Amino acid sequence: MKTSNERQHHLVIIGGGAGGLELAIRAAALRAHGVSTTLIDKDTAHVWKPRLHEMAAGLVGVEDDASSYLSHATRCGFKFRWGAWTGLDAKSKRVMIEPGMGAAAVDRKGDATEHLAYDTLVLAIGSRVNDFGIPGVAQHCHMLDSRKQASDLQRHFIETAVRVATGRQAEMTVGIVGAGATGVELAAELHHAVHDLRLYGGLGAEGKLKIHLIDMAPRVLPAADERTSAAAQEALLRQGVSLHMAQSVERVAEEGIYIKGSGCIRCDIKVWASGVVGHEIVAGMNLPVGRGRRLIVDERLACSGLEGVFAIGDCAAASDETGKGTLPPTAQVAHQQAAYLAGALRDRMRGRPVKPFVYVPRGMLVSLGSDDAVAELPALRQQQQPLTTRGALAKFLYVGLFHMHRAALFGWLRATALFLADRLRGTSFPPIKLH
Repeated sequence: MKTSNERQHHLVIIGGGAGGLELAIRAAALRAHGVSTTLIDKDTAHVWKPRLHEMAAGLVGVEDDASSYLSHATRCGFKFRWGAWTGLDAKSKRVMIEPGMGAAAVDRKGDATEHLAYDTLVLAIGSRVNDFGIPGVAQHCHMLDSRKQASDLQRHFIETAVRVATGRQAEMTVGIVGAGATGVELAAELHHAVHDLRLYGGLGAEGKLKIHLIDMAPRVLPAADERTSAAAQEALLRQGVSLHMAQSVERVAEEGIYIKGSGCIRCDIKVWASGVVGHEIVAGMNLPVGRGRRLIVDERLACSGLEGVFAIGDCAAASDETGKGTLPPTAQVAHQQAAYLAGALRDRMRGRPVKPFVYVPRGMLVSLGSDDAVAELPALRQQQQPLTTRGALAKFLYVGLFHMHRAALFGWLRATALFLADRLRGTSFPPIKLH
C-alpha cells in the first residue's frame, strides 16, 4: 500500500460505456494499491447501449434508464470529468479534454482545453453506426448510437402515430436497414409499441404499421446459427414485417430508401442500423488503427507501440480465438475486457505477471417483443452445434443480461431494488411513453 506521500498511479479511462464504466468501478477498488481513477465522457449519464432500441420504441424511458456518472463516481470513489477527448500526447503521457458546458468550461478563460496526465490510459470510446458513404443516410436516417438519437426516433414515431390516429395520414411506414440484432429487435419492439399505443394512448395505428427490414445478407441475424436466424425470421414474418434480404441500398432520400435494381421503398421513418465503425478522432492521433477505424491491440489489450495505452470494447480490434479475425463489437466482449483489465492492473501493481486476455463466448440473446426472444448458447462440447431456444426462457435470459449489467454497476442489492422499482413503475404508468 502506498503512503500519503507517494504519488498514486493515475488510471484515465475515456468513455463510460458498458466497458469503460465497469472498469472505472472495478478499478476504484484498487485505491488501497495506490491507484487513482478518472473517467472522462462527453455525456453526463450512462445508458446501456443494447437497450437503445427499446428507448427508441418508447418502451423504456430514456431518462428513467440513465445513471449519473457523478453519482457512480461519488459512490465508488473515482473521479469523473465531463468533457470530450480531443488529443493525445503519448510521449508526455497526457490527454487533452474539451470540458463540458459546466462550471469548468464557463469559468475558464482563453483556451478551454485541459491537459490531464496519466500513467495508464484506457480508450473505451465505443463506435458509431457505419453509413458506408451511401448518399442520403446521414441526412435522412435515424441512428441509435446515443440516448439523444433514441429520443429523437421515439419522438418521430409518436408524432407519426398521432397523424395516423387523427386521419391526417393513412399509415405509418418504417424502413430499417440492417438485419443484425439491433435491426431485428427494433422491428419487433416497434410492432409491440404500436399495440400498446392503441391500448393505453388510444392511438389507432395498429394494423396501419408497415415495417421493412433490409439487408445485404441472405438472412436475418447473419452472424447467428441458422436455426436462431430461422426462428427470428419466423417471428418477424408473423408480426407482418416485410423482409428484403440480399438487397443493397443505393441511396436514401426524403421519400424513402432506394434499392439497387428494385426502386424505392417509401417510408416515413428511416433507420440505419447496418454495421459499426470507429470514431474519426482516432485517425489523427498516431494510434495503431486497423480496418473500420478500430484500434489494434495485442493479446493483453495494449495498443501496439504505445506505452501504458490500452483499448477495450467496440473501439478495439482484439484478435479472436482463431487469430485470423477480431472479436465482435458487443457488450459482452466489453464486459469481459473490463474485468480482465482491472485484474491485470492489480497484478501489475503487485508485481505479478499478467496473463493474456481470453474471451469466453456466452452466446447471443435477441428480443422479439414483450414476451418473446431467441437465445443461442455455447455448445456443451467442442464441434457440437450451439444450444438454441426461443420463448419465455430466452426472454428471461435476455432480461437477466441487463440486470447482470446493473449488478456490475450497483451491486446485487441495489440492482435488485432497481428491478423491484421497475416492476412497481409498471403498475402505475403505461408500458409505453406517450410524450
